[in-house]
Amino acid sequence: MKNIVIFGTGAAGRAIHRAVNDRDNIVAFIDNNKQKQGSKYMDIPIYSVDEIVKLEFDYIYIGGIWVDEMEAQLVNLGLKDKIKLIEDRDISFSTPDRERLTDEVMRILDGYFNQIKMDYFICNSGLISILRSKALSVVSDVDLYVLKYSDLEYLARNLPDLLGSKYQVNLRYIQNDGLNLKAGDIKRITITNSDGVVIDIGLFDNYGKFKVCDYDDGRFFYFPNEIFDGGLKRLNYKDFSLSVLKNYHQYLCFMYGDNYIEVPKRFSSNDYLNLKTKSELDSLNI
Repeated sequence: MKNIVIFGTGAAGRAIHRAVNDRDNIVAFIDNNKQKQGSKYMDIPIYSVDEIVKLEFDYIYIGGIWVDEMEAQLVNLGLKDKIKLIEDRDISFSTPDRERLTDEVMRILDGYFNQIKMDYFICNSGLISILRSKALSVVSDVDLYVLKYSDLEYLARNLPDLLGSKYQVNLRYIQNDGLNLKAGDIKRITITNSDGVVIDIGLFDNYGKFKVCDYDDGRFFYFPNEIFDGGLKRLNYKDFSLSVLKNYHQYLCFMYGDNYIEVPKRFSSNDYLNLKTKSELDSLNI
């Protein structure tokens, strides 16, 4: 039995834990989130990444969308030979409770959007999961988008009362002035619970020839406006339906490439096809 460290206690780290817990001795987690460092997950201690050099272990397991960044950190610490990638195909983010509760909150949100007559659409990996005839819970998080900043503000005020204490509603804010948004504006609403449900609500805004959405590293997702011109439609999921772009195929191809329906061995944040800096977007808008 190998002594293992798992990088991350988010959805990917927890999925790796479930996949290897019966065969390996997990001695620790490491995490960049300072609020988690010094605590435990499943009675296993969580350390900062730098503290890993004090531990005795055989391998560090990494997986999920941030594997490139994880790998770079570990290589800088001289741990290249200890890294073992757990491929996306070998882990599942889903559990029975996570599937049931993800579906539950999606029903609530969809009903609420319809009640208040607010446009939204589901996309990215959550949509691909539906197109693969899989549950929404098999991906690390479900992405929803609105098209007006006032809608994001409205949801930030009202979702806590709608969802109650069963779910946590957390806000992320713009740190530095972006394209149309400024520092201190809401960037994303994240709905979570103790069973691993993660639903992100973001904003697509107009920027010249494109619709854009703020990413986490100073870049922006961008799509040609014509992808959004077709409007929205309903897509069946289990025994209910959700709102999607009519041109969702073009959207997904622009973001992931033509083979988006296939399950990749590995997908990292560097594999997105449509991330640009502000200066790059400005040059495209000329």
